[in-house]
Amino acid sequence: MAKHVAIAVALALVAGCPQRIERHVSPTLQTVDMTAPYLKCHMKDGGLFVLTKWRIDETAASITGTGEYFGTDRSVEARSTFQVKFADVALYETNTVVTSPGVAAMAVVTGLSLAVTAACLTNPKACFGSCPTFYAPADDGGRSVLQAEGFSDAISPALETHDIDALWRTTGHPGTFTLTMTNEAYETHVVKQADLLAVPRPPGGRVLATADTLWLASRVTAPTSCRSVEGDCLQQVAAVDSIERTSLTDEHDLAAREAIELAFPPSAGRAAIVIGARQSLVTTFLLYQGLAYLGTTAGSWLAALERGDLGTRTGGRELQHLIGGIEVQIERDGAWLTVGEAYETGPLATDVHLLVLPEGVTGERVRLQLPKGGWRIDSVALATVTGTAQPIRLAPTRIRGTIGHEYAAGRQPATTFPIVTMPGDAYEFAYQLPPGHDYELFLDSRGYYLEWMRQQWLKDERPLSALKLFTDPAQMLKDLAPAYKQLEPTAEAVFWRSRYARP
Repeated sequence: MAKHVAIAVALALVAGCPQRIERHVSPTLQTVDMTAPYLKCHMKDGGLFVLTKWRIDETAASITGTGEYFGTDRSVEARSTFQVKFADVALYETNTVVTSPGVAAMAVVTGLSLAVTAACLTNPKACFGSCPTFYAPADDGGRSVLQAEGFSDAISPALETHDIDALWRTTGHPGTFTLTMTNEAYETHVVKQADLLAVPRPPGGRVLATADTLWLASRVTAPTSCRSVEGDCLQQVAAVDSIERTSLTDEHDLAAREAIELAFPPSAGRAAIVIGARQSLVTTFLLYQGLAYLGTTAGSWLAALERGDLGTRTGGRELQHLIGGIEVQIERDGAWLTVGEAYETGPLATDVHLLVLPEGVTGERVRLQLPKGGWRIDSVALATVTGTAQPIRLAPTRIRGTIGHEYAAGRQPATTFPIVTMPGDAYEFAYQLPPGHDYELFLDSRGYYLEWMRQQWLKDERPLSALKLFTDPAQMLKDLAPAYKQLEPTAEAVFWRSRYARP
């Protein structure tokens, strides 16, 4: 589930007095309540129109209104009377919507209650959520397996971003390669890109990613020892095999840290640490708790994020730091020195990260420092990197979609980007890998998603607690630790049972 908790909570805490607004979105629009004070048109090119005194012109297939046009960075580029073509709009948003033939309006903030599963109703703070989930065939020849979740941090159109994920368990052979994308959550996904990045795999080596850079590795070596508070952890981190090293959170502080010490065989060349991991459900819980505290005002706060408030964007950095990623440390002069951090939002798919060590550091002994109970570590390895790689970028040659039954009214599968998906939708992307090599594959997806509010959260509405989560996150992580500790024993099972059925 692609939830960047620092940004998610930051969006909720904009200076000023919030108003109570019900926020609704729809990929289609024919008739809306003409008394609605504004209409927001999220454009396929990433721009945004905010219109007042607007009207629908069915003959011209457009909407005319007075207002502002915001660019992709959400700065105001024009104030005027605009005519917006239906064909150029990805999503419509307004604060009041009436049902009419052909309109499939989804109530993002106040609409989800009857459709959720019993598991989600039992424990709504562990209810399933995710960005688009991507399945690819594994090298073992079995069925396709979950290998990526796209654009993890983009919880709003203003935060649209791209995300590179390693399809680590797949070798790309020349010919047709098929990737399946699903919406298994109670969210609206807007997918604008799903490209493959293909790099010829070096003999006996792999290709690995650091942010937007791909590296060639001549070898990847498993550790010889792994020690943590529970003792030997070597078996859990020896390979990307879904056998994970996990731990429990601290009952008094969700920011409390733990350490894992590892040793590797001697190596030559430029060393780097390879970490395969996914988040636990701590950040999911904090996102949902933050939305619950905001309650019926969440729509107003999300609208404020769309206005591009700088404080909203940057104010959550302390919370992100406290929750934390996986710090990689080396020993120098008797002390452990942090040289980098691996971080990837999302509890679903294990992603594989590369952290290149400083020149001259062999990596034979390293320590990982991370929040207790915050990560599920599948593997840690030492790589010898030989240089960067230039990938072959491949767009889908064919897009074939299936619309989920429950939210199918008035909707047809898309055949081009952007693709707007509702729960239960699924798409197959076909790519053509060139001849001559076996390939290391990465998915480069771009887009954003809109989180749906669970009715069960609204009873927890406490705006002052939401404010405290932002202004004093260290204390709130202590205050919320007992609540998460109570959910922790069953949270993972509830999370997976409550997902929208995969097609």
